[in-house]
Amino acid sequence: MKKTITLGILALGLSFGACQSNTKKETAKAETETACKGECTKCEKSAEHKVTSNNAEAGVYYFHGDRKCKTCKAVGAKAKEVAASLNANFFDINFDQEENKELAKTFQASSSGLYIKSAKSGEIQDLTTFAFRNAINDTPAYIEKLETVIKAELQ
Repeated sequence: MKKTITLGILALGLSFGACQSNTKKETAKAETETACKGECTKCEKSAEHKVTSNNAEAGVYYFHGDRKCKTCKAVGAKAKEVAASLNANFFDINFDQEENKELAKTFQASSSGLYIKSAKSGEIQDLTTFAFRNAINDTPAYIEKLETVIKAELQ
C-alpha cells in the first residue's frame, strides 16, 4: 500500500515537472546562446502584430510559459509554419509576462495552448488537446487539421 502511494506521488510530481526545464540558469544560458528568431514575446515588442485583450485579432494564438518542453515547442513551431504558409496571423504569447496576462484571461489560457480566433464569427476555438496529442505523435494529422481550421475560420 505504501509503495502504491509513493509511486502515485512520484508519478504526479513527474507529470507536473514535465514541461519545466531543470533550472532558470540553464534556460537563461540557452536563450543568450541562441539567436532570436522572433519566436518569443520578447521579440514581439517590435513585431508587426501587437495584441491586447481589447483588440484581439483573428488568427492563430499559441500560448506558453517561460519554459517550454519538446511538445510545447513542436506545437508552436508547426502552428507558426502552417499560419505562415496560409498567410494567417500568428501570435506567440508568453502568458508569464505581465503584459500578456489579460490576453491569456480572454482566451482562458492558464497553461500552454493553441487557439484559433475566427475572422468570421470572432469565436475562439480551442485546439490545445488535439495539438498536444498530435504535434509530435502524428504530425501530418496535426498539420492537416490546423490547415483545415485556419482555412475555414480565417480565410
